[in-house]
Amino acid sequence: MNKRFVIINTFLIFGVGFLVHGLYKWFPCVLTSIFPVNESLYEHIKLIFMSSVIASSILYFVFKSKKIVIHNFTTGLFLSTFFNIIIYYLIYLPVYYKYGSNMVFTLIWYFISIIISQYINYLIINRHNWGFNRLSLFIIIGSVFILTYFTYNPLRIDFFRDPENNTYGIKK
Repeated sequence: MNKRFVIINTFLIFGVGFLVHGLYKWFPCVLTSIFPVNESLYEHIKLIFMSSVIASSILYFVFKSKKIVIHNFTTGLFLSTFFNIIIYYLIYLPVYYKYGSNMVFTLIWYFISIIISQYINYLIINRHNWGFNRLSLFIIIGSVFILTYFTYNPLRIDFFRDPENNTYGIKK
């Protein structure tokens, strides 16, 4: 049954990513600042992170309501999301810095990185309960705070710069 969870989650994360990408632009406020606020490479980490957290959480509660147990849920969520960010940027950054932004490549590579990270998630949630769920939950919550902190206090380096309007973080 966990195979079904991972397959559905792959497509759900990709779809939620589209919603998350524009949420702050549509509803600019403190609550939506946990989502990307501009087109910087840093803010796209928030897109990858938050779309995984939202999609996986929704699906988890759907499966839970059907009495389907997902072991190591938060551990799998944290580790697969962490690896998704690493996998995505390992290939994306060299291409981005050499050729610039290409929407087709970006979306294809994003989908492939989700597939790879969800395979990692599948391997984790099919293990016996590791007991790291509580710790992983705290790490996920802490990550949201850290990601949001750097939205309001970005470092003045290229990774945090929005290439569209040459700004950092939320425009004040």
